[in-house]
Amino acid sequence: MPPLFPVTLALYAVSLALYLAHLMAGTPNLAGAARVALAAACSAQAVDIGWLCVHGQHPAVSAREALSFAAWLICGAYLLFSLRVRVPVVGALVVPVTMVLDLAARLSPQREATHGVSTLGAVHIILATAGVALFAVAAGGAVVYLIEERNLKKHRAQKVFKKGAALETLDRLNRRCIVFGFPLFTIAVITGAVWGLQLHDQLFTPQYSIAAAAWIMFAVLLVARVTAGWRGRRAAIMTLGGFATSLTVLLIYFVRGFGGAQG
Repeated sequence: MPPLFPVTLALYAVSLALYLAHLMAGTPNLAGAARVALAAACSAQAVDIGWLCVHGQHPAVSAREALSFAAWLICGAYLLFSLRVRVPVVGALVVPVTMVLDLAARLSPQREATHGVSTLGAVHIILATAGVALFAVAAGGAVVYLIEERNLKKHRAQKVFKKGAALETLDRLNRRCIVFGFPLFTIAVITGAVWGLQLHDQLFTPQYSIAAAAWIMFAVLLVARVTAGWRGRRAAIMTLGGFATSLTVLLIYFVRGFGGAQG
């Protein structure tokens, strides 16, 4: 167990409580405090990841460490985008997801990897994890978009939360996350195919087919945004489908053995 895990978990809990308080009260200072607590949690988890790397447990060595790394990247991606796009309501969704993923990784049984991971394999795992993390933030914005759009149509805006987010802002967050995440995920899909061939694995495994399906969804979404003007609801729904599909791949590896990453 990494040394700062309890501190990290406590800071995530504080950040979540502050985000929820901000949404209920609409006080801007609470959102700022939540962001500071989240940054502290992200920093503490970064120290733990560094500590684990020193002890041979880097993010590419097992599905367990990849899942924890994904949790940290989700947190970091949200913090980075929140510098330009302030959407605290998305933070209230991102933080609990980060907590659950990190808890699942840290409390799962530990098992040694059955073989070492090549440089190509490590690149594949890290890029795939980074892509999924960015898609997770986009999905958080998509959930909020769909909820707020429904409330607006039913004239119930701000009834649940006193401080929401503009639909245009949520759509912009969605677009930016996918624009940055898609190239990473694309390279991950390619390197995953090459790595699998090097290991003499079958290319069309269930997990690779699912990853390819996720790639197609996001490719269609990006093309449709440019050529057909897809915005808002359609983009949000496609984002949720693509994220759920891409996350499934990571979870397959995690559930399959909590151990050595495969191609």
